Amino acid sequence: MLFQLDPTIEFILWLILATVLVALILYIAVLLIASKTKASDKKFVIIILALIFVLILPIILGAVNSVLSVVGDLVAFSGSNHLTQLTPIIGFLLILVLAKFFISIPWDQAVWIALLTLFFLFLLYTMIPELYNFLGFGI
Repeated sequence: MLFQLDPTIEFILWLILATVLVALILYIAVLLIASKTKASDKKFVIIILALIFVLILPIILGAVNSVLSVVGDLVAFSGSNHLTQLTPIIGFLLILVLAKFFISIPWDQAVWIALLTLFFLFLLYTMIPELYNFLGFGI
């Protein structure tokens, strides 16, 4: 009875917590991989990027997964649909491009930051699946 909240308030609290955690991971990754000055200069951009990764990226990947599922069902040559397994790769590429252009870092540093962020997002969405299943777009 003590911790019963409205589902909307609970989602917003988890969203804020997840955004703060992803922003912290992004900040530490940029601090270690790129430079201390780059991380300090791009604090606000890192927070916006973390919010995009936590809230908007699952919705985009869910839509991409739905499209790939329909296309894979239309052209299922081997009898099973393996096209939807490309969704995590597309997610990594989106994280890579967004990190590269938002933080304005070279590609080699953006790859490592994207890998760390994707790994942490996987852990976060495994622990809190309600964040990923928001609006029914979970994979």
